[in-house]
Amino acid sequence: MAVTCPQCHQVSQGYLGTVVACPFCQAHMQIPHAQPHQQNHPPPPQTHAPLRKHPGMAGEQLHQQHIPSQQQSNQPWHPGQTPVGMHPAAYHSPQPQPPPKLTGRKKALLVGINYFGTSAELRGCLADVRRMKTYLCSNGFRETPTEMVVLTDDQHDPRFQPTRQNICNAMHWLTAGATPGDILFFHFSGHGAQQEDPEGAEEDGMDETIVPVDFKQNGQITDDEIFMHLVWPLPSGVRLTAVMDCCHSGTGMDLPFSWTHRGWMEDTNPFHSQGDVQLFSGCEDDQCSADSTSYGRSGGAMTTAFIEVLRQNPHQNYPSLLNSLHQSLSRHGFNQRPVLSVSQAFDPNRPFSLEDIHPNMNPEVGRKFRKRKHPRRQFGGGLDTMLMAAGVGMVAMAAAPLVFDAVGAGVGAVGDVLGGMDDAGDRAFGFLGDLFG
Repeated sequence: MAVTCPQCHQVSQGYLGTVVACPFCQAHMQIPHAQPHQQNHPPPPQTHAPLRKHPGMAGEQLHQQHIPSQQQSNQPWHPGQTPVGMHPAAYHSPQPQPPPKLTGRKKALLVGINYFGTSAELRGCLADVRRMKTYLCSNGFRETPTEMVVLTDDQHDPRFQPTRQNICNAMHWLTAGATPGDILFFHFSGHGAQQEDPEGAEEDGMDETIVPVDFKQNGQITDDEIFMHLVWPLPSGVRLTAVMDCCHSGTGMDLPFSWTHRGWMEDTNPFHSQGDVQLFSGCEDDQCSADSTSYGRSGGAMTTAFIEVLRQNPHQNYPSLLNSLHQSLSRHGFNQRPVLSVSQAFDPNRPFSLEDIHPNMNPEVGRKFRKRKHPRRQFGGGLDTMLMAAGVGMVAMAAAPLVFDAVGAGVGAVGDVLGGMDDAGDRAFGFLGDLFG
């Protein structure tokens, strides 16, 4: 159910009759037991976070009237904040049910980071955001202060830079007040990375991360955090579509089901929730995602392929859509494999639509922990090494569209990562110490 923290006044979700830690400030909250007539209904609707347009700025540049403090938003995600153990869902239907009536409310969060002035600078992430915004506006989304937030690192106002704090605030804005029939969209184009999962819940023993522009000062954003901000708060009947165009993004939202040629595959330690969340990732967890010009202009390969494929055939079923994405990437010289992961194991023959909502089918929600996982490979230089490897691969892909899986070959040191790369890559990024100089 929805609960308001008495300390920071943020709204989050919790289980009836439990004590939970606020995901924003870690204050403990006692959630009372529900009355019998309340137990089988969706949680009550929340209130939309008020927004106002900053005078003289473009429509996508928003100012949130209630923004958690720097200290609250930049706190790292601790394992104890992730709900472990299964609990009955507030609402679920084991049999197929008609989708809820659409409310007409649509919200989108678009994040693009080129990392200007660094040795890991990318070329097409801002262009990705512009193209995705155009695509969404042609599909019923509106560029208004209450319906679309855009964070890019070319903006001069610090409130709209893609910092860790601003991204987390905007994720909270996206899901706040969501009610059945709402349609949400999240897009990230930038660097992705990995770090060891302290909980041992991930299939490969690694947390997938996205890299904000201020990661050196305030850290990365893990898939656990993304799940708790974007997935966990959603009640049944809300649809969130996400596109993550970054390296190591295959399971970038910790969704429990992934599509394979054999059908849906459930994670060993699945994290179940109630909303209808679908993530289209640019590559598998151990791959790099390309930033290139092979489509005729600078941009992320996944973002470009996603928009191109859906414009050509907007209503194909999910296996066909995933196959079309793979064919588009292969046709342009990329070997990265797009991944579809979801929160609901729905019939994949349903036609893709941004507005088609599947009610919750998970009878229980929370993390089901079956087996502790350990990292399958070591990253000797940490995040800097990984970004260096990914950056070298991206530069090479832009010059001649090839994807170098710089991480999947078991890299352990910078020399190993660069061993198979050409001299141009070495010149492009220099020594590790200069990566973000």
